[in-house]
Amino acid sequence: MPYKREICKAGKTKQFTFYYSIRADMKEGSRRQKENKTSEAQKKVNSRQAIKKLTWILNENFDGTCQYITFSYSKDNRPEAPEDLRSDVDKLLRGLRREQKKAGTVAKYVWVPEVGQRGAAHIHMCINHVDTQALKKLWKKGWITIKPMDDSGQYSKLAAYFVKYSEKTMKTAEGFGGKRYNSSKNLVIPEPERKTVRSRNAYNHTITIPSGWYLDKESVKEAWHEFTGFMYFTYTLIFDGSRRRKKQRDTYKLNLETGEIEITENKQAERK
Repeated sequence: MPYKREICKAGKTKQFTFYYSIRADMKEGSRRQKENKTSEAQKKVNSRQAIKKLTWILNENFDGTCQYITFSYSKDNRPEAPEDLRSDVDKLLRGLRREQKKAGTVAKYVWVPEVGQRGAAHIHMCINHVDTQALKKLWKKGWITIKPMDDSGQYSKLAAYFVKYSEKTMKTAEGFGGKRYNSSKNLVIPEPERKTVRSRNAYNHTITIPSGWYLDKESVKEAWHEFTGFMYFTYTLIFDGSRRRKKQRDTYKLNLETGEIEITENKQAERK
């Protein structure tokens, strides 16, 4: 049966996704029993797609030299309206661009707002490196938390947090949010390669790991698509040139009844 294969190269990562389209001739239970397509199901799909796309963007444009910063408001400086928060962000971004220009670089960033039910407000941002002392001078509304991004090149968890914060804001603070994330216009947007595979068989679950790459085990997932009712299978490989090893195959299996994931590793001797 035909299926779609999607591969997206972003920074150090390659995400592979296999799925069936609605137009495909589905047999042997590849599609779950038809269900009503609710708005809640569509929200879950939109959220997952936003996380996937933001992961590609973060992986492509940021690395271990960059920073994850949270700008927090003190209680007496909290924004009373969406336009107040936006004004604060615009002023902050102007200052960041100015500091980057002084350092001979160009600011690259992604940011989201977080507004709680009781009014607590934060601005979460990923940005290429800015001097710590300069950051402190730019934010007069409260305090900042600065964390260096790791060297893995895989920032899917950070993308999930960003989307979570923005969706929380959409629910708790009317008028805030609207977008799941905001970014500078100079970011590279990875484009996945998609191909229809004509086959009598369904996609298999054998993951081939080339030399110099390793599998992000937390990325391995197979589930029913909430809207189409079809299965999809996805995983991500991460490049690590220091890992000198021969090809190995990890066989992935999922027990749909228990939801448990099993990965059997067939390790081979490393090259000397």
